[in-house]
Amino acid sequence: MKYLQELTPINRFAHWNALASFSLGTLSLLSYLIFKQSDLIEIGIVYTIVAVVWNSIVLVMILFAALGQKTSFKETASTIGILLINLPIAFLYFIIIIEYAI
Repeated sequence: MKYLQELTPINRFAHWNALASFSLGTLSLLSYLIFKQSDLIEIGIVYTIVAVVWNSIVLVMILFAALGQKTSFKETASTIGILLINLPIAFLYFIIIIEYAI
């Protein structure tokens, strides 16, 4: 956690946001796999759309902060990487749902 304390506030927020997005997405997937309710697929789809929009907004905020020279390039790049790592994870979860739903 010391690493997070050394980040600028916007990057710290983005890291926590990425962790929350990952956690809620994983919880959504596990809920479907355990309970097998089709309603959970719809909830997961809505969550994914909301998460993509929200994370896009956070990404733009990070980019504006970087353009304003408020953060170092290394810090900004790692934050963007952590934020974007959720995209392939969401795709993997989608494939898992497709395999189980069929």
